[in-house]
Amino acid sequence: MMNDRVPERDLSRLAVPRWGRLVETGDRYEPYRLVDADGAVVAPVAVFFQELLAAGKAAATVRSYGMDLLRWWRPVNCTMSQS
Repeated sequence: MMNDRVPERDLSRLAVPRWGRLVETGDRYEPYRLVDADGAVVAPVAVFFQELLAAGKAAATVRSYGMDLLRWWRPVNCTMSQS
């Protein structure tokens, strides 16, 4: 019997630059790219996005994960200041 479960990925090990942005490509096979501050594609994230698409996830899911990845690594300036 086949198992339709997608293997879990530990996103805590995914290397993401501190500064970057999510770029919409208009390509249905690569709808979004996460790029660093210099505009270079973040390779580990590109692989993750391809895995999501291969598992049948929608482009909106890829966008959602991309936005989450950016949010997770953004500095929180207002709560990190020292007194």
